Formats: sequence, structure tokens, C-alpha cells
Amino acid sequence: METYAAGLLTGLAKVAQDHEIVAFVNREASDWPLPASPNLTRVICPVSATSRLSRYFYEQVRLPGLLRDWRVDVTHSLGYVGPVSLPCASVLTIPDPNYVDIGHTMPLHRRLPLRLVSTQAARTADVIVTISDFSKRRLCETLNLPADKITVTHLAPRTEMHVAPAANWEEVRSQYNIREPYIVAFGGGAVHKNIPTLLQAVATLDKSLPHQLVIIGHIPPNVDKAAIAAPHGEGNRIVATGYVPGEHIPALLGHADLFVLPSLYEGFGLPVLEAQQAGVAVACSTAGSLPEIAGEGALLFDPYSVDDIASKIAACLSDVELRSRLCRLGQANLGRFSWEKTATETLRVYEKALALSGHKAGATIVS
Repeated sequence: METYAAGLLTGLAKVAQDHEIVAFVNREASDWPLPASPNLTRVICPVSATSRLSRYFYEQVRLPGLLRDWRVDVTHSLGYVGPVSLPCASVLTIPDPNYVDIGHTMPLHRRLPLRLVSTQAARTADVIVTISDFSKRRLCETLNLPADKITVTHLAPRTEMHVAPAANWEEVRSQYNIREPYIVAFGGGAVHKNIPTLLQAVATLDKSLPHQLVIIGHIPPNVDKAAIAAPHGEGNRIVATGYVPGEHIPALLGHADLFVLPSLYEGFGLPVLEAQQAGVAVACSTAGSLPEIAGEGALLFDPYSVDDIASKIAACLSDVELRSRLCRLGQANLGRFSWEKTATETLRVYEKALALSGHKAGATIVS
């Protein structure tokens, strides 16, 4: 969501120069980088992002008055929830209905409030924005929303303003104990990230493929990494980096032979675009929006099948020409996504919301 907010604001600063844009942010984002644009103002709200209930309360009770004070014409709430009662036109972005589709993997205290507030905000919003055709279909099915109320605007890779200069590769390689060649993937403990299945697939690769698997982040705590690596007797075949600063990620992606995303659910799949941007071949699952976003620039596999994941990884690693073709197609695929395109499409959404609500255009407000 931070990437979405940063990219959209950067795009709007370029394509909406005849609009006034006000970004309402929490205390933690008081110094968050915003585009240096004369038509963009930051308003810091006295609420902390770390307290979900306090944030929901402020958004529902206090924010509408603030919007009235600023004489807002359109409010765009970017992350699942927004004020149910507003003095202006309302646009709400729901990236995906994950609190329904994979709600069983979320803590109850997070899932229930999110579903309640998001559903009510969706009912009252003039227009809903989502980030893939897959998510639009699921929102229609799970929340019983009419298709003509939902507009799809894709995301894009992170903007230069929010990416630190790339780090020195030799220093990065040494810091994380990486040996080349290697496969790279993003880790995490969330069930839908499907990391245990990826580890099992890598463990079955033929010993003639010497690749290490580098997990950016953490391996789920209930996975025995040593036991999985044991079939080949290679205790260092799997490396988890732990926390990685943003400036190291392009190098970790770009020096790999293959990026793998085995996820069981993705509303968009931004890591696919980031890998294509880094110039690495991509293999990803057929789940959720991934085929839609990856286009022809990825080799697809069944994320529930260890054998299919392993065979597709092996096919990429043993075929230099296949990897080269995937890299070329990945670079071409990136041409479908840009933040200026997203911002232009979002401006049309604001115009639609204004027309539906009866307000006259004046200021575009992003919160």
C-alpha cells in the first residue's frame, strides 16, 4: 500500500497539475517523501498507524470534519477502509478481498474489523478502485458489488523517489553469505506465500543444478530448513537473509538466475514486476492475479504441486535461452504499467465519482 500511495501521488503530481491535492497522513508519515509539487499539501493527522482501532475511529469520526474544513470535493481512501459518511464524493481502493479469500489465515481481531469497515465503506463509496481484473471479479462475488461500480487501475514498480541507490553487489553477496548461481524468492510466514512448498520443490532438484535458494526475508518458523536441504547433504543450499533494506533488493534480484513466486493468492503480485524490472527471469504460480500481471514474461506453475514447481524451476535453470527469452518478455511486459497511466485512469475515476455524487470539481484529495 505504501508503494501504491507513493506511485499514485507521484503520477498525480505530473498529470493533475490543475488540481489541488492534499495528502492526509498519520504521524509516522510526517517525514515520508512526497513529490515536490506546488499543488500538493501534506496534512498530518494526530493518529498513529500502529493502533488499528484508533485509526479506524479517527477515519470514521474525525476525518469527515477535517474534509469539510478543507472544502474537499473528492476523497480517495487508498487501503481497504474509508469513512462511511462523507461530505463529498468518495472513492475507495480495495486491492483485493483477502479478508474473505484468505481470512482464515488472519487473526480474528484483524479480520473482523477489516471486513466490517471495508464492506460498509464499499457500500457507500461512489466508485471502488481495485488493482487487477482478478480482484474485481472476487469483489463482485464476495461483496455482491455491481461490476460497473468497480474500476481497475494497475500498479507499477516503485518510483525512483522511493528507491535508494543500489548497493555494491560484492558487499551484499558477502553480507548474506550468497554463493552464485542462485534462485531468489521473497519469504515470510504468511500461509499464502507458500514458502514450505517452494523449499520442498528446491530440495528435489537434481544435484547437477548447483543453485542456492536465497529467501529475501524469513523462512516460516515451523519449517526445518536443514531437514529439507538434507537429501543432497548441502546444509547451505537454502539461505534466508532476514530483514533486507530496500537498497539491497535490486541487487539480490538482478544477480539471480531465476526469481520464483509460489504464492497461493495475490491481488496484484508487485514482486513479479520488480523482478522483471531487475532483469531476472521469472517463474510464478497460476494463482490469483499473477498470470494477468506477469503476461508472457513468466513461466507459470501449479503452486499446489511440488513436482510442477520443481520441473518449471529446473527447465529455467537448465535452459539459458529460455531464461533470456523470459527476461526479454518481462522487459516488454513492463511497458503495460506506469504510475502516470495509473494516475490518468484514477483522475477519470474522480470525475466519475463527482458526476455520481453531484459535486462540482475543485480539489482532488487523497487520504
